[in-house]
Amino acid sequence: MGFFSIRRQKLTAKNFDSLSIIGRGAFGEVRLCRSKDTCEIVAIKKMKKSEMLFKNQVGHVRAERDVLVNSNLPWIVDLICSFQDEKFLYLVMEYLPGGDLMTYLMKKDILLEEEAKFYIAECVINGVFQ
Repeated sequence: MGFFSIRRQKLTAKNFDSLSIIGRGAFGEVRLCRSKDTCEIVAIKKMKKSEMLFKNQVGHVRAERDVLVNSNLPWIVDLICSFQDEKFLYLVMEYLPGGDLMTYLMKKDILLEEEAKFYIAECVINGVFQ
């Protein structure tokens, strides 16, 4: 059974086995998880609702979700599904080994010219500047 079939069911955090924490953010963490139903490896962003409200960031979180849902760009991670419980909002995303561009930039501090050209070319090829 694929994720599209599972999406019609009510998902909870219990549908996934947590394997490790791969990131931390302002409202929570990102975990590497395995779906108990499909055995697919995914990244789950778990965000504390009370922190989003306290920091007045609900609009930003909705915008992030909307970008993930509506983007058709190969370098933006796919949102598989989302769900929530009383305390948390969960975004289930495809897992891309190697991390994200922001983490890479934080490690590198500055890109070499050829690296910058690569990322700019990707943006141009995929119509980011339209």
